[in-house]
Order: sequence, then C-alpha cells, then structure tokens
Amino acid sequence: MNSKKIFYINGKWVSKKNANIPHEDAGFQRGYGLFETIRFQNKKLFRPDKHYERLSKGLLNIKIDFDKSYEEILSLLQQIIEKNKINSGLIRITITIGNIKDDPWDFNSDLNIYISIRNVVFSSMSPVKVKFYSEEIFPIVRFHPQIKSLNYLGNMLAKRKATKDGFFEPIFYNKEQIITECAVRNIFFIKDKTVFTPSTKLGVLPGIMRETVLEITKSLNYEISKKNILFKDINLMDEAFITSTAVGVLPCFWENWKSKYKICTEIKNSIENKYF
Repeated sequence: MNSKKIFYINGKWVSKKNANIPHEDAGFQRGYGLFETIRFQNKKLFRPDKHYERLSKGLLNIKIDFDKSYEEILSLLQQIIEKNKINSGLIRITITIGNIKDDPWDFNSDLNIYISIRNVVFSSMSPVKVKFYSEEIFPIVRFHPQIKSLNYLGNMLAKRKATKDGFFEPIFYNKEQIITECAVRNIFFIKDKTVFTPSTKLGVLPGIMRETVLEITKSLNYEISKKNILFKDINLMDEAFITSTAVGVLPCFWENWKSKYKICTEIKNSIENKYF
C-alpha cells in the first residue's frame, strides 16, 4: 500500500494512511451517497464539466444539498493531481449525506466529501473476452439509473463471477432478453455501419464515455441507433466494444464470435486525438 499518496477528506489534505472514513458515515452504514470517477492523462482531466453536471444532478435527485461550484471542484481535482505528482490516472469523488446520529435515520447537516487518486497507465488493450448474464441471476438495483450510487452489489457479484471464470466483463440482458449494460461499463454494437447502444430508457447508466462515443460517432457521419438488441442476435453484429472512463473504448468478443473492429478503432482514435 502506498501511504505516501495525499487524499482530500472533508476540507483537509491527509496522507492515504490517515484518510479514514468515520464509522458513522451514512454512505458506509446505509449506502446513502454517490460517486464519480474522473480520468486524467498527462495531467489533463477528461470532461470534468460533464462529471460535475452528473454529480450535481445526482445529489439533487437523492436530496443532498451541495453548494460547491464547478470551479471549486475543478480546483480540488487539479490540486490532488499536483500534490501527488501523478501524470495519468483516475480520481474518485465520493459524497455522502453525512454521519448518522443516535437515531439511525437521522443525519448531521455536514456532508462527507472524499477525493482519492490512483495511478493508471493508459495503453491500448487487445480485445477482451466478455460473458453475457441474465439480470435474473444477478439482480441489478436501478433505483435511479442517472446516478452512480454506492449500491453496486449485483454488479460486483457478476463482475467477480466473470473474472473468476476468465472473462474481463459481464454484460447483462433483462427478462425480455434485451441487452442492457455491463457491470461497470456501457456496451456498443456495430452492424452495417450503424452504431447501436442500449437506450437509457432501459435503466442503463448514461456514462460520460458513452456520451462522448455518441458525439464522435455523429461527427464521423455514422448512423446511431438505440433500438433494442436481443441476446439471440448478438452473433449477427459486425463489431462490439465496451466503454467507461477507465478503459475508454475497448473492443470485446465472446465465445465463437470476434471482429476486425474497423469502425470501433476509428471511433477510439478520434476520441483519443480530441481529448488526450
């Protein structure tokens, strides 16, 4: 464990070793909070304005009053990069409603704000193998799909199962056999130069990288469709890739199916040229 890292805990910069979360924290005790993970490369933050927008909307939706401006959050993000002298990596902002008082349903009026950082070397990854799972096996809690809540139990169980079985990422389909999302990422398919991704109406998280892919795809003059993709039709696709802040655009394959990933590579390169 690298205890030399510097984290932000409720207004103070502390060593990783001393970055302790209170036992009474409502996020720890009840899962009452949310988080954002923000990528930076060569000390350049990836779309921090979009992350702040989702963070603010999410806090509003779960009834947490938040008064820090975008400029204040941006300054903290820049400071944690500089204080840790890290060139590329991921920053996580976690915000909870505060600490529980004597009554387990009563909280104090002070939010808990935690900001941590870790090194990540971003490099081009070879296509990764994925596995499709029914959401009936791993129930996914979508209390409010627009936010990144602290409740990821179903997602983590599926992720652990997939990893144990030798797969990089689990991809879910619902009871209607419609493909929805990954455990911690979004999924895209390409067929006949049309780029498909599940609609947010299915309850999927509107990822920041997902939004970026849609913008870049449009600029490259490819068609975009949010038409439902059924599990039985996945082998009819020409290409497939998963997306997240951490992995960017990552080609994927599954048992008895693989691709040459031509359009996927074009989208990936366009994003990297524009933002990194």
